[in-house]
Amino acid sequence: MTGKTVLVTGATGGIGLETARALARMGARVVVGARDASRGRAVVEEIAHGGGSAELLEIDMASFASVHKAAERLAAGHPKVDVLVNNAGVVVRERRPTGDGHELTWQTNFLSHFLLTRLLLPALKASPKPRVVNVASEAHRSGRLDWGDLELARGYRGYHAYCNSKLAQILFTRELAHREPAVAVNALHPGAIATGIWRAAPSFARWILDRVLPPPEKGAQPVVRLATDPDLDGVTGRYFDKLREAAPAEAALNDADAVRLWNIAEEATA
Repeated sequence: MTGKTVLVTGATGGIGLETARALARMGARVVVGARDASRGRAVVEEIAHGGGSAELLEIDMASFASVHKAAERLAAGHPKVDVLVNNAGVVVRERRPTGDGHELTWQTNFLSHFLLTRLLLPALKASPKPRVVNVASEAHRSGRLDWGDLELARGYRGYHAYCNSKLAQILFTRELAHREPAVAVNALHPGAIATGIWRAAPSFARWILDRVLPPPEKGAQPVVRLATDPDLDGVTGRYFDKLREAAPAEAALNDADAVRLWNIAEEATA
């Protein structure tokens, strides 16, 4: 990975942080995507202290304006981006609208990564072997997209919103692979991992999860593999359950739904 530029969103904690650390150790120039600038600078300093190369990119996935600005800054400094890891994600218990008028989980986990990826396509295609890694989840199997209420304005449940956003990520992965064959794009389930994404759970549940789930280092391993493994050159449009390729849910294989969702996301982020 020496000499390659990699952007990791949500890189200040959990799987994103461990992914950034691992890629820096492999010689990559890691762009630390961070909503909290102070936490992002701390990660950059830590990587630099360890002999790695990193820089901060402030980006708030709950704001389309922030995504646009971040993409512009990144492309200005790096006309070639070799790997994009779409990792940032949230789970919330109550429905929250963003400043753009979208449900927070839907925008953070799906719409903003859709937008960021499309904005960075010129820089990605300047790389000889570009890759996009979408961190999804086995939770997508419980996703059910209601085309009349994609953002769950009625009967909101936080986990259902999360499942739907992960199903959307996999549909996006497959459609992007179809539209951009020069870019290897794959989605994965990193495993059930003890990370900050469970912060919305009740305190007793968080206490249990922190003690029974594997640490973020474990979850970063399949992400790093999809970003770096030469055996995966040219592999695109696939879904991986940790380190092995797997068949996603039937709903994630619906080509017509993938096109329909793409068009909706394109209009939402225009």
